Amino acid sequence: MEWRSGYRWDGGTPNLHLVDAAKAPHQAPSGRVPAGLTMGEEVRIISKKTALQAGAMAAVAAVGFGVISASGSERAQASSPAAYGVKGFDTSHHNAHPIQWSTAARSGYSFVFHKATQGTGYKDPTFRGDFAAASRAGLMNAPYHMYSSGSGAAQAAHFITTVRAAGYNGRTAGQLPPVVDLETLEGSCPSGISSAQVGAFLSATRQAFGVNPIVYTSKAFTDRCLRGDVSVLKNSPLWQPRYKSGTREPAPVGGRYWSIWQHTETGTVPGLRGNVDVNAYRGTLTQLRTLAHLSPGQPPAQPGTGSGTGTGTTKPSTPSTAVWPLIKTGTRGVNVTTAQHLLAAAGHSTTADGIYGPATRNAAAAFQRSHGLAADGIIGPNTWNKLIQTVRTGSSGSAVKAAQAQLAGYGNRIAVDGAFGPATRNATAAFQRSHGLTADGIIGPKTWNKLVNGTKTSTPTTPAPTKPAPSNGKLTQRQALAQLAAAGIKAPVGRTSLAGVRARTIQGVIALKKASGGCTIVITGGTESGHSTRGNHSHANGYKLDLRTRDEGRCVTNWIKTTQRKGAPRGTDARWHGTLNGISAEYVYEIPRSGGVHWDITFI
Repeated sequence: MEWRSGYRWDGGTPNLHLVDAAKAPHQAPSGRVPAGLTMGEEVRIISKKTALQAGAMAAVAAVGFGVISASGSERAQASSPAAYGVKGFDTSHHNAHPIQWSTAARSGYSFVFHKATQGTGYKDPTFRGDFAAASRAGLMNAPYHMYSSGSGAAQAAHFITTVRAAGYNGRTAGQLPPVVDLETLEGSCPSGISSAQVGAFLSATRQAFGVNPIVYTSKAFTDRCLRGDVSVLKNSPLWQPRYKSGTREPAPVGGRYWSIWQHTETGTVPGLRGNVDVNAYRGTLTQLRTLAHLSPGQPPAQPGTGSGTGTGTTKPSTPSTAVWPLIKTGTRGVNVTTAQHLLAAAGHSTTADGIYGPATRNAAAAFQRSHGLAADGIIGPNTWNKLIQTVRTGSSGSAVKAAQAQLAGYGNRIAVDGAFGPATRNATAAFQRSHGLTADGIIGPKTWNKLVNGTKTSTPTTPAPTKPAPSNGKLTQRQALAQLAAAGIKAPVGRTSLAGVRARTIQGVIALKKASGGCTIVITGGTESGHSTRGNHSHANGYKLDLRTRDEGRCVTNWIKTTQRKGAPRGTDARWHGTLNGISAEYVYEIPRSGGVHWDITFI
C-alpha cells in the first residue's frame, strides 16, 4: 500500500529520504517527519514490495519471502490479472496530487483504498480529501490502517476516530469494509505484533463499523510474524500482493484464497501521475457493489450525509423498551430463518434453514462477542437490537432476505431474493397499515419488532425442512429445495430431481456457493434416472450433482479452475479436488459426446 520506496532515517536534522534500491536517495516531498510519527518505529515505513526489491532479495529468500511457497506445499494458481475484470487501486500521500478521480472512474476503475493511519498517532495528510473526492467521483472506497507499533486496541482506536471524522462509518452506500495492512516494516515484523493483538484490532474495528474488516497480508508475513496462526483472520476477506508473476496468483493464507489481488506496484491509472498500485477483485461488479451496500443504479453517498440518506441498509436506533422473542438451540421457524439471514448480513454466515442448531448458535455467539454482548449464543432483546438493519426500496442482501422471510410468513407471495423492490415495499406498507404503523414501506425498528413478534398466518413461500437430517441421511425433494432456496441457489431445471439426495451433498453445494463468493449456481442433474449407476458414489445414491457451466455458471467454472487442486483426468475429462466446509469435493468437467457440457461434482 505504501509507495515503492520506504523512509530512511538519516540522522541529524529530522529530514526523511526516500530509499529506492535502484536509485540514489531523494528528498521526501515534505522534507520533515510526517505528523504523528516518531524517529523510531513509526519512521521505518517500508513498502510491502520490499521482498521484491533488488537489494533485499538475498536476505528475503532465506525466510521464504517473495515466492509462492517456501515449502512447496501450496499450489500456484494459474490466472493472470487480466482474467479479472473488476479493477481498483490504492493511494496515500506518496502518490502525486492532485488526483483526477473522475478520470479514473470513467476509465473503468471501480474501487480505491486510501491510507488513513499508521500506528497510534500518524494520519495520512491526503486521506480526508481523497476519501471525499473519490466518493463524489462514484468510486467505491474505504480507508486502510498500516499496522505498526502499539497495541492492537490502541491502533484500532486511533484508526476508528480518524476515519469517522472523515465521514466513514462502514455502512453508507459506496463504502467498502475497512482494511488493516499487515506487512513488514523495514524487513522486520511490527513491534509487539501477535495473533491476539491483530485479533483485538479486528474485533474493535468490526464492532465499530458492523462489518468484517478486509486484511491485507501475505502467507510469508503470517508464517513469519504471526507464526502461522491465522485463526483471527478467518472472517476477513483477504487482499494479497503478488507482482511480476505472469499467471501466478498469491499463495493462500490458512488455506483461504484472495478476494482482492494487488498485482502490480508500477501500474498506470488515468487521472494519476506516476506509478500506482493496481488491484483486481475476484468476483463480479454486482458482488462488489453489494459489499459496498449499493443497490442497482445507486451512486455512492457523500461522506457526512450518513447512511440513513441513501437507499442501502442502515443500522437503526432501536427503542430500548421493545420486547423481542427469545430464540435458542432447538427453536425452529420463521424467526430463526430471519435471525440466520441477519447474522449473514453481519458477516456471520450460517445456513438459513429455520433450525437453530450448533452452527447458528456459534454464529450468534461470534456476533455477540464482536458487539460487546454476553456470548451465550441465545438471541434475546439485546442481540435483536444489534442484529436488525433498516431496509427500504433499493436495499439488497441478507438483511432484505430476513425481512422478506417475515413478510412471506404473513401470507405475502413474495420471493425471498434479497432485492427490496416494489413487491416487498407494497407488502411492507400493507403490513404496517394492518398493525397501526406509518405505512411508509420502510422496515425500521418498530416494523421489525411487529414482524418478529406477530403471529404468522401462513408458512413462508420457502418453508424450512420439517426436521433435520443427519449428514449421511437422505432429504425429500421439499427439504432439499427449501435449503437451496434459503441459500440463494436456483431450483433445479428441467426434469432434475433431488428426492433422496444426501443432506451432505446439499450442504456441499451450499458451501460451494459461499466459498466462491456467491456465484450463481444452477443445478441441472440430481437423483433422476438416466445417470450412470456405477459405484457407490453415484447420482442415484445422492452423492452427485450436475451444475451448469454456460452463462451464469462461468463464475463457478472460474472459481473451480483457479482455486481447487487439479488432479489426474477421469478418462478425457479434466478433474479437480478440494474441501468445502469439511466436505470433500471432486469436480469433473464433463464433455459428453452428445453435448451438454457441465460440472459433475461428487460430495463425500
